[in-house]
Amino acid sequence: MTGRVYGLLVGIDTYPAPVPSLSGCVNDVTRFADVLRDRVGADVVDLVVLRNVEATRTAVTTHLTEHLGRATAQDVALFYFSGHGSQQETPEDLWSLEPDHRNETLVCVDSRSPGSWDLADKELAGLLDGVTRSGCHTLVVLDCCHSGDGTRDADEVVRLAPPDPRPRPSSSFAGLDVADGRVRGVGRWTPAGRHVLLAACRSSEQAKEVTVGGRRHGALSAALDAALLDTDGRPTYRDVLRLVTADVTSRVTDQHPQVETADATELDRPFLGGAIAATPRPLTLSRLPEGWSIDSGAVHGVPEPIGDDTTELAVYPLTGETSGSPLATALVTKVLPDRSLVDLTPDLDAAYVYRAVVTAIPLAPLRVGVVGDAAGTAALRDAAGRADETLVDLVDLADGDSAPATDLLVQATPGGFVITRPGVTRPLVPVVEGEGREERTVLALERVARWLRLSALTNPSTRLAADSVRVDVDAGSGAVGSGGTLTITYAGSDAPRFAVRLANTTSTPLWAALLDLTETYGIFTDAFPAGSVALGVGESTSVELLGQVSDSMWAAGTVSLRDQLMVVTSTVEFDPRSLQQEELDVSAPPAGTTRSADASAAPRSNLERVLGGTRTRRLGPRPDVAAVADWRTDSVFVVTVRPR
Repeated sequence: MTGRVYGLLVGIDTYPAPVPSLSGCVNDVTRFADVLRDRVGADVVDLVVLRNVEATRTAVTTHLTEHLGRATAQDVALFYFSGHGSQQETPEDLWSLEPDHRNETLVCVDSRSPGSWDLADKELAGLLDGVTRSGCHTLVVLDCCHSGDGTRDADEVVRLAPPDPRPRPSSSFAGLDVADGRVRGVGRWTPAGRHVLLAACRSSEQAKEVTVGGRRHGALSAALDAALLDTDGRPTYRDVLRLVTADVTSRVTDQHPQVETADATELDRPFLGGAIAATPRPLTLSRLPEGWSIDSGAVHGVPEPIGDDTTELAVYPLTGETSGSPLATALVTKVLPDRSLVDLTPDLDAAYVYRAVVTAIPLAPLRVGVVGDAAGTAALRDAAGRADETLVDLVDLADGDSAPATDLLVQATPGGFVITRPGVTRPLVPVVEGEGREERTVLALERVARWLRLSALTNPSTRLAADSVRVDVDAGSGAVGSGGTLTITYAGSDAPRFAVRLANTTSTPLWAALLDLTETYGIFTDAFPAGSVALGVGESTSVELLGQVSDSMWAAGTVSLRDQLMVVTSTVEFDPRSLQQEELDVSAPPAGTTRSADASAAPRSNLERVLGGTRTRRLGPRPDVAAVADWRTDSVFVVTVRPR
């Protein structure tokens, strides 16, 4: 958002008789004004706050029109009401808009005085319709009862004003034009433009109050304040609904906040149209009616469980440190588009929202289609059965099958094995032949699997921004950043040089590792002597590297190679050197039967455990004591050209 937030906040506790007085409504709007200034910024928030006697019908409708009417297409218009809700008979010429012939209303401080009226839902919609015509984003928050049988107090203090029995003419409805049969703003509470309504409860439920910090507040208002203050991200309306629902339903019964809009895509917009500061948000866990779940799903990169292998999370207090033993462990059981269901051990208090940190990620095995000689196929399968089945999954295919679901193809011939990519006839590596060819073929497939798993590794729950460690790769002609590709060329027989610069742009110390994933399935982790390097606040480091196309490959016709330079950033120290593997070479016989991944040291953090998972799933149980890191991966690609 590049504009301002124009807000009208109305809180009424003290009503004249016969409307009963309330408690907590003025607290609601006073507190929310402070939250807006804290999370949005006092310099971009322009608020009018009407409390008690200030909140007359004329004052509310005037400020709705004039103050919120200042919002342009770049701005946000906010109307927040905390007070009595009620109902009212609908004039006969508006019956077509209200099947039950009753309007829901907001009760202003003078609504029941002679010559004044409640503010009906149709009126509010009509008034806001004029505001939204500028193209501004509009948010309506109603922490009141707008149903026929609600209360707004957990102690059964009725927060629903008695209905107004006076007949009301349609001409008294502000914002509606019914003279010629046209009616603008006919929605329930909200206009037809870009708007979102956050309501305290369903129309058949009670909107209640709770005590927070020794002060009374509406349950919705208290939950909304907490949602905006306790998350340091830029929450969407769906995120806010999730947080306030978990909070409200944990404190009171039979109250479910609602978000409504004419356009469902508005729900995926940031709360207040993006006015909340853009900082990474934590992955949260809460208990909803369907059970415990995290607020990330398939669209956020959470992978589906693979057999018994699934995403594992450590659970901590939402605003606490992620150090020491977690409160619980969560295992993802089902991945939905916007969230994932989990099993929790042990169970936790459903009254709270928690922070979740990924400690393990399921990584699919390499699917390899096998065709050709029956004896060779059987021998290859026997060798694979003695290997790490979590890395390679052999699929028998009939000759001629296209096998679109496989990652690689192996053709068994009397003389050896040919490894290719589906649809590509050129072998991936030279034909594997000679003694021990079955074991060497499986080892080659495992190396490819490890390379592919590492190259695609991401953290769906990271709070680190994309430029936490800024990556610049430069060969003297201009730097390329994360996601870019740098092309470098030999000068005669001289290999080209380039530099990689890593800079910590955050306000906290970080560790970074630079991994080189070569096109020939090598993984090199020796850019820094200890595997990773510490970067203090504002610190940077540089590494000079050489782009190479080996003489043997060049002589064989290869004139360019592509390297993936992966930068792994972490909030705790880590060592990636166990990932090291040489270029793929199938000519040498296997050296023993023990794989380096099986002999790796116990992981010291969740990141080291995830990195180890790219090499094998045989890591044993989760260690009782391990540091919890937030981490992310970013990659730059370097293409080295050696002309003929």
